[in-house]
Amino acid sequence: MSHARARLDAMRPKKEGPTRTADPRPPDKFPFGGNYGPYLLFGSCGAFLLLTSLIVLEFVLALGGGQAKYEAFMARIHGGAYRAYFWLALVGLIWFTVRFFRLFPKTQPFRFGPLKRPPDAVMLAGLLGAFVALNLVVAVILGGVLG
Repeated sequence: MSHARARLDAMRPKKEGPTRTADPRPPDKFPFGGNYGPYLLFGSCGAFLLLTSLIVLEFVLALGGGQAKYEAFMARIHGGAYRAYFWLALVGLIWFTVRFFRLFPKTQPFRFGPLKRPPDAVMLAGLLGAFVALNLVVAVILGGVLG
């Protein structure tokens, strides 16, 4: 076990002088200007992710709890409040996904092995196309056409 102690003078300036930090103040155009609105909306979509995952977890527990619990859950989930939430969550999560996909190409390296990275528009079109195709397949399966 190490008995080294932190050196409290390690970050002290070499000579005494006035503090070089600025007074605390909010950023320019805060909170209604700039990109603060979209950033707050993007971050708040995490609430949709959390609540929807909790509903899915509750559904799984109802499936394991027997026929009576499953039917009670299904009766509750068909209520007006749940339907309104699901429509709102659908819009919010689609917006969240599209915005996330718009950020994704900018985070990728300029080379994939020996290949150059495709243009951002091509990568975005591929991501959105895969998103739409996957959702259509899931909708067809859940609709009873496949499976």
